[in-house]
Amino acid sequence: MAEKVIAANLPTAEPAAFEYELFEGDPDHLRTVVATTNHLTPWIDPTAMKLRHRIGRGLFGDVWLATHHQSNGDYEEHHEVAVKMLHTVKEDHARAMLDKFEYLFTKCQGIEGVCWLHGVSVLNGKICIIMKFYEGSVGDKMARLKAGKLSLPEVLRYGVDLAQGVMELHSKGILVLNLKPCNFLLDEKDRAVLGDIGIPSLLLGIPLPSSDLTRRLGTPNYMAPEQWEPDETGPISFETDSWGFGCSIVEMLTGLQPWFGMSVDEIYNSVVRRQEKPTIPIGLPPPVENILLGCFEYDFRSRPLMTDILQAFKSAQNADDSEAGWREIGSRVGKTGSLGYTKWFLSKDQLQVGDAVRSRKPSKSCKLENMDVPEGVIVGLDTDRDGFVLVRVHGIHDPLRIHVSKLERVTHGLAAGDWVRLKEEDKKHSSVGILHSIDRDGSVT
Repeated sequence: MAEKVIAANLPTAEPAAFEYELFEGDPDHLRTVVATTNHLTPWIDPTAMKLRHRIGRGLFGDVWLATHHQSNGDYEEHHEVAVKMLHTVKEDHARAMLDKFEYLFTKCQGIEGVCWLHGVSVLNGKICIIMKFYEGSVGDKMARLKAGKLSLPEVLRYGVDLAQGVMELHSKGILVLNLKPCNFLLDEKDRAVLGDIGIPSLLLGIPLPSSDLTRRLGTPNYMAPEQWEPDETGPISFETDSWGFGCSIVEMLTGLQPWFGMSVDEIYNSVVRRQEKPTIPIGLPPPVENILLGCFEYDFRSRPLMTDILQAFKSAQNADDSEAGWREIGSRVGKTGSLGYTKWFLSKDQLQVGDAVRSRKPSKSCKLENMDVPEGVIVGLDTDRDGFVLVRVHGIHDPLRIHVSKLERVTHGLAAGDWVRLKEEDKKHSSVGILHSIDRDGSVT
């Protein structure tokens, strides 16, 4: 029944080609042109799919090996594909999930660092995402090694591949939220591609069969603090993927999952309540060590963006660092600035003359009387004195000299980090989120 309901609302074929006469100035010499549509539809007829056997089982469903039969004129094609069969959801929610997938499908076209998506279908009453079949993953490769871990050059190479893929998805507004070695697929040239493209985001807001799944959004060992009970501890952001990326790199270097051997509740208590961080190897190339420390900041705003991660891994590759000494596992604690903000935090909000600013809101408070600067304008940069600026505040004659870490850019009364709600509901996204950044022209992310 679900297949019929969904198929009735999705296009099953592209419109046929048609001809028209093109006028180029001379009415006696019209040129005939054949036009075709470039519209891509993600819907795949379920009768064209033949499941063979299950090859994996994950948090959100099972993975099957299947054959996709396609008829093209006088001949037929048969493609071996992987099918991610998601857990059963109610029909009214299935429509919303398929709308999200169509948006995801369109956005992912042409991205090299992610698995190739063939489309979506409904088999046995379950939504199925059909993708290219890859022979193995980084996790599979690690399992075949005696020590269960990769060499540093391999980790750096795969890290660059993956950071580029995640960065491309982020540029399209897509979050992965399930980064882990078994989801890093290997292509024919031994390049790592992302095999799980935003599936947790498809399930966001959808009632799931397991009550345990509703309290978390991802795989526990790799989840950032805000992924646990995201409606309460969120919001989810681009930097949420930075945490999962860091966890994956640690596992690739050590052969051990972060929080290995701990139950889901124990991981929750460690990550969310006690704000503990995964341990990372010592003796890594400085750019990699620094970026991993940043990935595990509790406040997502203090984590590096994927562009920073890519730059760090490329820098380590070019430096040709030795592997000696990195194998020992040690506990590291991220260093923050003297005023409580990491360099990753401050690098996202570089202030210039003319910016409207206010004091960063104290923890759990936004009362004006607690702010040194309710609102002002930067009139000077004191670059020779470790990041101080001059701020003109209404009612005070002389500009105030304040460190940039105590200020945030504000536009129309909003600043980065503020919770907001969309004025118009959008089925493809949550209506509630957080301002990630504010540009100087007033546009926001």
